[in-house]
Parts: sequence; C-alpha cells; structure tokens
Amino acid sequence: MSIPKASLAALGDIHYSVEHIMTQKVTGIVMLVGNQGVGKTAVPKVLDLVSRGEIPGGDLLDSIRKTNTLEYEYLTTQQHLAGEDYTVTLQFLVPPGKKRGEGDPAGRSFEDVIEIFKPTIHRLDVVLFTYDLTSKESFQGLAYWIDGVEDLLNDASHFILLGTHLDKTDLVEVTKQDIEQGLEHLASEIRSKRPGWKGNFAHLEVSNLTGENLESLIFYLAGSVVSSRQMQD
Repeated sequence: MSIPKASLAALGDIHYSVEHIMTQKVTGIVMLVGNQGVGKTAVPKVLDLVSRGEIPGGDLLDSIRKTNTLEYEYLTTQQHLAGEDYTVTLQFLVPPGKKRGEGDPAGRSFEDVIEIFKPTIHRLDVVLFTYDLTSKESFQGLAYWIDGVEDLLNDASHFILLGTHLDKTDLVEVTKQDIEQGLEHLASEIRSKRPGWKGNFAHLEVSNLTGENLESLIFYLAGSVVSSRQMQD
C-alpha cells in the first residue's frame, strides 16, 4: 500500500500571507494530541535533531520515556517565507495520551493534565493530531481529541493531521483515502464548534526513525505559526 510522501511542493496549496508582519522573530505554541504510543513525545525531540542537521536513530527513540504530565520542548528554526527571512521559535506542548477513565491509577489522564495547566496555555497556534500509520485504531480515535482541545483553540489555530511510522511500509493500515477523509472530517468538526474558524490545515506522514519528511514538517510548522499570528493581530 502506498502512502504519498510529502514535499515542499505538496504544501504549496497552503498560502501564508506574511507580508504585513513587521518582525522577523516569531514564537508559536504547538500542541501534539493523540492516543498513547503513537510517537507524540518523540516528534519534538527528533525535529530538534533534524533542525541542527543531525539524523535521528533507534537509540534516541529507545531512550524516550513519557511522563504523566505536560512536557515542554523548544526548537528554533530559520525559514524563508513569502520572500522574508524569519526566525521562528516553536514551543511544543505534549500532554499524555491516556484518556480519562482508561484505568491507569499511576498516571494522570490528558484531561487531568489540561485542567492543571490550562490557565498557563493562552492560545494554540498549531495542533498536531497525531496517529500511527500502522494502527487504524489510533487514526479512528482522533475525533476524541478535537473535544479535548476545543477550549484551547482560537479562530486562527492551524492544524496538521500527522501520521508517524512512515518507515513501516509493510504494516501500514491507514490508506490515502482514509487520510483525505479524516482531514476533512477534522476540519468540519472544528468549524462546527468554532463557526468563525479560518485556520489552515494539511496532512503529513513522517518517520521519527529515519527522519523522512521531518524537514517538511518544520517548514510547515514555521509557516503555520507566522500565518496564525498574523490572523490574530
């Protein structure tokens, strides 16, 4: 089964109107949500490596341990967007993927953590709805996370439907048609909850192990943050 590989050209359908942004330094908030075990914690860590010209690998992924609180990661990238040079700082927020009521007394759920930290989260510029390409269950569960982040969104929040484990081609369960339909479903659900929503959205499939398409993800995130901030001004 073939999953289309992203390229900068594939992201060309998303237009960022940044001409009127006066500063070249922008900071944005990115939250990753999705079921447990889909690779949310790994994504910011491998993106940081890629942004510094390094290559991720199995040793790094094996060393990652998820905690039961809200994790923070930071990445600064230089990008050329709409004819301008920008230094974009991405602040990643990674809450647990455990849903309330899943029965792990040793760990907090997503809802528990959001209730604790919500007063400190003033807005989300980008949401990464994250799933595992080899697990259709993780893909079908994404609708749950729209309700989870609903109160944190604003009308300029962008989102990306992010599939992980692109390297496991023989085990892929989520088809191109699933992805396209899922993308439209997520956008429709957000519009129904926020009629004034005007954010951009796209899908991307990556490998935390090989680094495939991670540079494209950094580019999209930087452009999305700049675009979202302009919409909010």
